[in-house]
Amino acid sequence: MNFKGKVGILGLAIFLVLAAGALAQSQQLAWTGTQWKEFNKEVKVAYVKGVLNMAAFETALGAAGGTAPCVSRAFTEELKTKTLGQVIAEVDKFYKDNPGKMQTPVIEVVLQRCTKLCLVPSPAAGKKK
Repeated sequence: MNFKGKVGILGLAIFLVLAAGALAQSQQLAWTGTQWKEFNKEVKVAYVKGVLNMAAFETALGAAGGTAPCVSRAFTEELKTKTLGQVIAEVDKFYKDNPGKMQTPVIEVVLQRCTKLCLVPSPAAGKKK
């Protein structure tokens, strides 16, 4: 196994260990703002790195077979322009500005606020005249 593969497996392992701890505290499969607000900076960095490592690993596997997954490839490309601190700050800001949306999964917030993959519809778009 090459170095990239080992790094991807390590990132996935770290992500799964962290996820197992969260699942012990919660019956939900995805971490939400409720867990996010309790995390220290190191755990938040580990979460974002874990997601990025998983996406990069999936992209590398797909590229070898000629079919890199669209979401993972786009996710890694989009987040190349941001630092980990910027991603964490965006997630923190979302939950701070939207206390009624603490049950929104962290991955959804990352995808909507830090990438163009899952843009949030504007309030005006929902209104019909």
